[in-house]
Amino acid sequence: MRTICIACVALFLCVGLAAQSDTLFAVRFTVGPNWDAAKAPNEQAHFAEHSANLSRLRKEGVLVIGARFGEVGLVVLRLPDEEAVKAQLARDPSIERGTFKAQIDRFMPFMHGSTRAPLATPEALALRAYYDAFNRHDADGTAAFLAEEVKWYSVSGDTQSLDGEGRTAVRDWLAGYFKQFPDVKSDVLELRQTGAHLFVHESASWTAADGAKRSQSAFAIYEMHDGLVRRVWYFPAVK
Repeated sequence: MRTICIACVALFLCVGLAAQSDTLFAVRFTVGPNWDAAKAPNEQAHFAEHSANLSRLRKEGVLVIGARFGEVGLVVLRLPDEEAVKAQLARDPSIERGTFKAQIDRFMPFMHGSTRAPLATPEALALRAYYDAFNRHDADGTAAFLAEEVKWYSVSGDTQSLDGEGRTAVRDWLAGYFKQFPDVKSDVLELRQTGAHLFVHESASWTAADGAKRSQSAFAIYEMHDGLVRRVWYFPAVK
């Protein structure tokens, strides 16, 4: 029991260390002097330990992404400094024994995207079309993706309030909203789906009445049936 507790504490500290750091490092793996060209990669000495170490880093939240390009392997690690990176790689015997060589460099992204292919289910495509109509300020086009009995809820803590009900009522609200904010725009930053429910992380921007540029981000959950939005739960926005 004591051994299990110590292991749990060690894992907690390692995950906490990764979570508290915004510093990224790229580690490039190339073949070392003891790489056997006559063998397949998974037959190389200490290859299993190498893979196990990478799996551990992923489970502990340290590994951000791993990939291959050409003959080079690449992992991006979230750790506070280069010494911490070296400490993690020291647990991989394939480097010390010469199967691989590892080069460590700071990794500084200048643009963020996603390695995931865009969600292309019928519901996701319909929801993206809904956002496109919203960004054209087409109240009728936006409302066309709403069910007749649509309900729009705002969620705050343990409570939720019904802010809009019925396609016509929401369409009329949208028409007034577009007149009040003629340059409002909402971008989908992330879109996930589980069954009939789609999770959206969106970022909205507009010009306020005083001429100031404003923006906010928020999460929303859309429930869709037959290509139409039946319910929406909108969570508090962060400006």
